[in-house]
Amino acid sequence: MINTLNESLLHKKLKSYYSIQNEGSRTEVKHGQYIADILTKDNTIIEIQTANLSRLYDKIQYCIDQEIQIKAVYPLVTTKYIETFSEEGKLISKRKSPQHKNIYSIFKELTSLYKFLQNKFFILEIIEVTMTEIRENTKIPVQSKNKRRRFMKSWIKTGKRLEEIGKSYIFNSKKEYLKLMPEGLKEEFTVKDVLTALKKAGIKAKEQSIRCMIWVYNKSGLLEQCGTIKRCYVYRICKKTLD
Repeated sequence: MINTLNESLLHKKLKSYYSIQNEGSRTEVKHGQYIADILTKDNTIIEIQTANLSRLYDKIQYCIDQEIQIKAVYPLVTTKYIETFSEEGKLISKRKSPQHKNIYSIFKELTSLYKFLQNKFFILEIIEVTMTEIRENTKIPVQSKNKRRRFMKSWIKTGKRLEEIGKSYIFNSKKEYLKLMPEGLKEEFTVKDVLTALKKAGIKAKEQSIRCMIWVYNKSGLLEQCGTIKRCYVYRICKKTLD
């Protein structure tokens, strides 16, 4: 269940935005054993997940079992600013993060949800956003709230603020997912072939992101493995997907 007291500024802003976009919707609605972020007037559940899409696994499975349409909305931070404050609340610095992501960066988030990609009750919406990460300096090095820091640092994240909403990608069919496969591929291809085709199209993508995409597509049945060449797996679009 979602505790509204623990929502980030980013989550609150997006929930408000999607609630307004879907006239007649309600927020924080109990539905079975879960609380829906948004319930539209046509009974579609919209869940805003600002990190770790895998946390929605059980809720998505529940909705599918109940034949309820569920849309997972994930903000992909393509531009990020960092504001650092003192413990007294004074702004010390603001800078643009060198971190860069694009739509091909999402597949790490989908590794636990691949089984839902072709389900008619599941919709995935990825929205590109500009976000400000808010940090507070600390007098001594500390661990992060999620306990993931290998080394202690003298600051801690205290929030995220939505600055701008950009392009939206909606995936609700095989065709939409396969649009991310670049043009110019042969019928059978490797990860390197996909990277080369993307580069020719002027699209920057990390090799790890493309490997992850191919893995997700293969596991979900969008692609099928059909052999190896020079120790590289060879794939093709699943014939059933083309039907």
